[in-house]
Amino acid sequence: MNPLFAVRDSLRAAGLAGAAEIAAQLQVPAEVAADMLDHWVRRGLAERLEAQPASCSSGACARCGLCGTRTPGAVLYRWRTPANATPRTAAITLRSVSATSP
Repeated sequence: MNPLFAVRDSLRAAGLAGAAEIAAQLQVPAEVAADMLDHWVRRGLAERLEAQPASCSSGACARCGLCGTRTPGAVLYRWRTPANATPRTAAITLRSVSATSP
């Protein structure tokens, strides 16, 4: 199977996962998994979520330095379900046909 599709399938199955988790599952380097996950983000089918460290009370995701750390939070990825992916059912109308004698 194509590794890009393997990453897609793993994220779909997990729903929410980090690049390291996907990398361990597929036995590829974490950087490679992150690049492939970012591909799905660019396509709009996944989203990248940056978790804020517990020590940061500013709400600034540890980037501003207010909490004393410059360590970025964990990056997680979540598979998106497009609105148009809702299963559609076709309505079938049945009508009775009576046999008429000529």
